[in-house]
Amino acid sequence: MGKPKIRPPSTVDSLSFPVFGLTWHGTPATPKNDGVSFTAYCGGGGSAKTGVGNKIVCDLIAQQSAPSSFNNDDDNNNDGGSEELFKRRYHTTARRTVEISTGEALCFGIHAFRPYDDTLQMIRLVAC
Repeated sequence: MGKPKIRPPSTVDSLSFPVFGLTWHGTPATPKNDGVSFTAYCGGGGSAKTGVGNKIVCDLIAQQSAPSSFNNDDDNNNDGGSEELFKRRYHTTARRTVEISTGEALCFGIHAFRPYDDTLQMIRLVAC
């Protein structure tokens, strides 16, 4: 048996600077809600005085869930009636990466969270 392969939306990224802090927050996709995977890491590529590569990188992947209804008689569904193919065809992901330069300040800790009573449904990020 060979090495397991990474499947989308998972990726392998190479980094050009040492990482001092890493955080992840995820919400699984359901028929009613889209899934979200938020990763943030921080560090620096040079000394704090030169400010070379000192940054925070935020990576957001949103997974849009497939429609929950499957109709085998649907004219638009011409994939042989396979519910699995139907869901795969309508499953999409969107990725956005944001890099925040911290200049001379070196970030060494980071944490992503969503408050329990959050009405905005936003992920918060705390860095130091």
